[in-house]
Amino acid sequence: MSIAEICKAAGITERTFYRWRRSFGGLDVRAVQQMNELKSENVRLRGLVSNLFEQLRNADTEKKDGTTTAAPQQGTRASRIAAEKCGGALTGRFSSVRVNP
Repeated sequence: MSIAEICKAAGITERTFYRWRRSFGGLDVRAVQQMNELKSENVRLRGLVSNLFEQLRNADTEKKDGTTTAAPQQGTRASRIAAEKCGGALTGRFSSVRVNP
């Protein structure tokens, strides 16, 4: 099969094929498995970060409403300061999760 036929069957351009081959062509089976494990771990960690920021956002909302009666948890202040300074948590190469005040 020619590369053009492979690309047409996969629905990608030849340029994409060659870019992927340059990036992943030298990988063995174990390296591909490690990449897949890292991808799934990244998805899990992104979910945890998202949940953490949602909890922080809810805590801020409750504090502004005056409905909070519990004592602040240890580490919450540091997490908020870090989130404010960074503008969010880095989740990918060029992406980030931003907290909207």
